[in-house]
This record gives sequence, structure tokens and C-alpha cells, in this order.
Amino acid sequence: MTAADSQATATDPFDIAIKRENDYLRRLDVSVDPAQVAAARRREAARLRKTTRIKGFRKGKVPVRIIEERYGPLIDERTVDALVNRAYRNAVRRHDLSTIGEPVVSELDYRPGERLSFRIDVEVMPVVELARIGGFRVKRREVAVEDADVDEVIENIRKENAVLQPVDRAPRSGDVVAVAIREHEGGDGAEEKPYRFELGAGYAIPDVEDAILALAPGEEGTFTVSYPEDFGAAELAGTTRSLQIRLDEVRASELPELTDEFASEIGNFGTLADLREAVEKELLARGERQADEEVGERLLDAVIEANAFEVPPSLTSRYLDRVIDAPEGADPEQVEEARKSVTPQVERQIKRDLVLERLIEDQGLDLSSEEFDERLSELGKARGKSLVETRRQLAKEKQLDPLRRRFAIDKAFRFLIDGSDVS
Repeated sequence: MTAADSQATATDPFDIAIKRENDYLRRLDVSVDPAQVAAARRREAARLRKTTRIKGFRKGKVPVRIIEERYGPLIDERTVDALVNRAYRNAVRRHDLSTIGEPVVSELDYRPGERLSFRIDVEVMPVVELARIGGFRVKRREVAVEDADVDEVIENIRKENAVLQPVDRAPRSGDVVAVAIREHEGGDGAEEKPYRFELGAGYAIPDVEDAILALAPGEEGTFTVSYPEDFGAAELAGTTRSLQIRLDEVRASELPELTDEFASEIGNFGTLADLREAVEKELLARGERQADEEVGERLLDAVIEANAFEVPPSLTSRYLDRVIDAPEGADPEQVEEARKSVTPQVERQIKRDLVLERLIEDQGLDLSSEEFDERLSELGKARGKSLVETRRQLAKEKQLDPLRRRFAIDKAFRFLIDGSDVS
């Protein structure tokens, strides 16, 4: 027993024995001296006496004998509640328990004037001990970049730099159209609403898109349109309406030509070949990072398997509440089935987070301020921004802490890879 424990025992009315039932469950066997029970009961009786009104007595002046006669069971109940709650708080503080979920009280033995005893079962965050963190063997997939991969990226860059030009033809998927729509049943007085969107991108329901595709610029027509059952506007969902649709304009994307000039306009590239080389390098670097992450995750699974521990049910339940956000009125059986189906993934995620946290702490893999600034500077250079600008933007987006953790996880993966046989 430490000096701190001796001091706590001297001033603490509770005799608490703590037992580890498993990785996450702790059993607290609590005993309270009869004198302490009696003192607690007197306090509860005094509190009740102060607030009780009984005819013939002033408030707070009711004799203790009458309070006991009328409210004895209530005083007993409040006494037990007070002592149980106080014992639980003291145990959590004294033993530095990182509790989760609600404590469960059982085996309560209470008789006025005698020793009080009870049991509290409480779940705590599991203590993760990493006895083995290396010496595993895994294969790493080969990373290669094909010409078609580079072509796809460059084609996307062309689309991002495309210019919308008016065209005098029937619209096609991918065109941007300007239309005016009103409900036909409303007559000439119905409100006409303008819209501009890309066809084929999911901005309009299929029937409306089909109607627009049947028009030429400047034309209008009346179309019967059926709204899906899950349409966002409840008053329209599942209904059929007659709409007057006018096609005012069609614009098509005009892609820039793949020339050296195009390459120099979108970045610091002298030629189109330089652009292709830069894209290939970026794709290769991205592939290498993804391959490392895959290896890191597999090694993390190996660490979890080699250092098995149980996940507290209440912690799993808390995660499931976030994953399965069931709408009001949902079928309870379907919700429970959904929770069961994702429980293995949720438990794996919890173990992953706990093991990574322990690994980062044990191996000192968290980033220093200097390391973090260095990584932010690299990130800023890729975006053409200074460290100050990058930090300010990330702080505004509330991404500094998540990014710092991401960098620490990268270091943890590298630590695991360096400590195992990766071929």
C-alpha cells in the first residue's frame, strides 16, 4: 500500500476491494462501517426534515420521531443511494479508473444499524499491452503506373479546364442546359422557375432529363413527369405532374488541346511531356503510399491478433450508435440486425484505434512541433502556399488535429514496416 493509499484509507469511510474480472470489467466489493452508515442516515433524515411540511408543525420543525415513522423507508433508500454513489466516485478516483458505460450495483445488503455491503460492476477502457509488435512477414503488392492511368488523369485535367460554349443543337448528356419549368395545371399564372445544370449528372430526375433531351434550343413542350417515391420534396414524392419545360440554352464543354502551351498554362511545365512525367510520378507516389497503408493495416491486424484483448460491450454499443443512425419509427428488429452485421467491423475499428494509440504513445511516434511544421510546409508547397497560410487554412477547416494524427499514424505504419519482413 502506498502512502497515498494509506492517507485515502484514513479519511475514506469505505472499504473497497477491486478485482479484475477481465480486460474491461472491474468488480468493486464495498463495505461501509455501521457508524458511517448511521451518520449518513442521520444526514438524510435531517435533509428530509428541513423540507417536509406536516400539518401542526412549522416547516423544518417536525420532530425526528415523526419523520422516522412516516418516511423511514425513504430515508433508508436515500441513505443507500448516497453511500453507493459516494463509494463509486471514491473508487474511480482512488484507483484512477477510466470508466465507460453505467455501473451495475448488485448483492446489496442493508439493514439499519448494521454494516452496509454491495458490489459494483463497471466497465473500463481496456489496458492494451503490446508484448509483440514486430517480426511479422507480409507481402507488399507491386506498384505500377500504366500509360492509360496517366491519360485518364490528364483527361480529367482537360475537363477541369474546359470552357462552356453555346451550341445550336439538341442537348446531349454532359451538356449544361438552361431551362424554365412550370406546372402545366397552373395555367399561365403558374410560377416559372429557371434552372441551370449538367445533364447526366443526377441534378434532375430521369423524366425531366428525358424531356429536355427531346427539345431543341428555344423549344418548349408539355411533359408528364413521375417523381420517385424517395424524392426530397415530400409534397412531390411519388406523384405524377404535367410540366411545361422550355429549353433556353445548351452549352457544351470545349476541351483544350493537349499542347505544350496547355501544359505551361496549368502549371510549371515546359512541355506536355513534362506534364505527363509529373503525373506519372504523382501516381506512382500515391500508389506507393496506398501500398504502404495496406501493409500497415495488415501488420496492425497481426499486432492485434498477437496481443489479444476484449472490447467493452458498452464501448462497442457507443460506436454502433454512431454508425447505425436509425430514423425514428424504424423497425427495431431490422435495426438490431443491422447492428449485429457491422459489429465485427466496429470491434476491429475500436481495437485498431486503441492499438495505434498505445503504439504511438509507447514508441514516442507523435509529431513534435518542428516535425509538424515541416510536414505542413511540404503540404503548403504542393498547394503553392506558405506555412502560415497553410496553418491558417487548416485551422479554419478544423483539420489541424486530424492531420497531426494522420501523420502520427503514418509514422506508426512505417515503424511496423521497419520492424517486420515486408517483401
